Amino acid sequence: MQDIKRYKKGALIFTGGIILNLLLTLLLFAGARGITAGTVEKEKEVVGTAKQQGIYIGQQLFDNFSKYFKGSDSDELREEIPEILASQNSYDALKYDLSLSFNIPSKTIAGELYLHAMSYSDTLSYIYVNLYDNLKVNSVSYSILDKHVTPDEDIRYAGAFSTASYSQNKNYLIVELNEKLQREKEFLIKIDYSGTPKRLGFDSFSFKEIHGNTCIYNLSEPNYGPTWWPSKDLPDDKALYSMRLRVPRGFKGVSNGELVDTVENDDNTTSFNWKTNFPIASYLVSLVVSKFSYWEQTYTSVDGSKTMPVTYFVFPGDSAKSVTDWSETPEMISFLAKTFGEYPFIDEKYGMVQFGWTSGAMEHQTITSMGYFLITGDNRFDNVVLHELAHQWFGDAVTLKDWKNIWLNEGFATFSEALWREHKNGKADYFEAMKNFDGGYFKGTVYAPDGFIDDFAIYSTIYNKGGWVLHMLRGVMGDSIFFSAMREYYDRYKYSNAETSQLVEVCEELYGAKLDWFFDEWVYSGKGRPTYEYTWKFEDFQEQKGSGNYSVWVDIKQTQKDDLDLYKMPLKITVVTKDGDKEFTVFNDKTEQLSQFVVNSEPTNVIIDKDGWVLKKVKNKKK
Repeated sequence: MQDIKRYKKGALIFTGGIILNLLLTLLLFAGARGITAGTVEKEKEVVGTAKQQGIYIGQQLFDNFSKYFKGSDSDELREEIPEILASQNSYDALKYDLSLSFNIPSKTIAGELYLHAMSYSDTLSYIYVNLYDNLKVNSVSYSILDKHVTPDEDIRYAGAFSTASYSQNKNYLIVELNEKLQREKEFLIKIDYSGTPKRLGFDSFSFKEIHGNTCIYNLSEPNYGPTWWPSKDLPDDKALYSMRLRVPRGFKGVSNGELVDTVENDDNTTSFNWKTNFPIASYLVSLVVSKFSYWEQTYTSVDGSKTMPVTYFVFPGDSAKSVTDWSETPEMISFLAKTFGEYPFIDEKYGMVQFGWTSGAMEHQTITSMGYFLITGDNRFDNVVLHELAHQWFGDAVTLKDWKNIWLNEGFATFSEALWREHKNGKADYFEAMKNFDGGYFKGTVYAPDGFIDDFAIYSTIYNKGGWVLHMLRGVMGDSIFFSAMREYYDRYKYSNAETSQLVEVCEELYGAKLDWFFDEWVYSGKGRPTYEYTWKFEDFQEQKGSGNYSVWVDIKQTQKDDLDLYKMPLKITVVTKDGDKEFTVFNDKTEQLSQFVVNSEPTNVIIDKDGWVLKKVKNKKK
């Protein structure tokens, strides 16, 4: 996910983010890549954009000040209750089938959800389902199955249903079964519900007017899906999924996976029926409903054996610009497939759909939701397109085990942005990208961040420092082993979940040595970076004055005021001489370390980590 708009820790911090977003928007559209001075048409576009953004910001300020003065805590993340979590982990969600219809004037929904699951316990009799109390449950029924239901079967007709007792409490739906389930017993829960979805977090569910048309959409990360649909809302329980969207005639309903069929109904509505063939985490479930223009391209697999549609759903006024901005997507897919392994959902699709955000995007599985300010017709947001696409590998196919590992999603996607620049423009542009990811300060640890992307410092640590971790790991391991390890990690955990320790395990296997020191200082424990203060001197060989050979001594001290006194890292030392640069590598594993090098031309300078393989600060003094 990328977002330059919404980082919340209560209403006041969010308001600050909105104000900053206004400044960023003005800079973005008035800056060097924004308008061409004197171009009337472009100036009108900027004015229109600023007006739209101003209206949007005004709405958000009003909404969030209202929440603040009411003392609302609705933006707080859900805290898992251990007893309930243990109960939920006593069953495995296998498949969901969700039918939704929409009342646009009242901004309400009506849903019918089927959950197919299997018991992990011999004592399971209460099924806890995540569902916010703003949604009214009209009825619940269940079926205990006598046979295995295959993924291809329609679970709506897989069993005979009986009425179930249920209650709603603390944003859980608690379904009481009339018997205790046996281990590995499959069962179905049917939930009929309706109401007004809550709008929490990053915009969990919204009805919005954009360009004069209604847009209905969600963004459930990290755990706001239950504001609009019932589920076992834990990222490590991925399941198959069907979505049936009944929308007003003239609208399109867009979701994950492949479109099975489109049905014109007698009541002036159209049903768009989607399904996934690969398991999906609940926070990656997506719907967007609006009046869209549609176009598509084709991606061909790396080995040439398969083709896949690359689909685009765009607000009509942005359709022509989207062709310019998005036409490079198949090439991006091919690049990432060659780098990490074949696109994971090649039997379904990849697509992008505009939704109600302005300047952000979200990597919903097979269908990225893109903010409507991100289509400009000049490719200025190619980095966002690439970032969200990379999540299909890291985030969607390989999904984090829990939110402590969010950097595995965002670090990989950010790092992939730099790899794309290297692919297009060369190594120098890659290093420039990494340099741009360093804002000079990162808050907290990369692993288990203190909060969930709710302020700029945390955001920067998860995304940018996370990307730097992979960049530095590449420098430590070397290209051949590093990229082999990344492909192995992807292949091993594709369609399942992973955590940081499993990435470490794969890297150590292929590297052939321990890397715990690296991950401890950069991911688990370290909150800063080394400061290298160094001095250097040289002289002719003592034995042969005037021989043309010189001894160079470099004294490096780590002087950072940080939680770690020592960051162990390999350092490239460049000795600049009158006849050119000479490069050496030392493994810096002491707070003060003296190294000697021999060169055959008079030295004029010494540079520590010239290219920028290490996240650092440097102070240089020549003796």
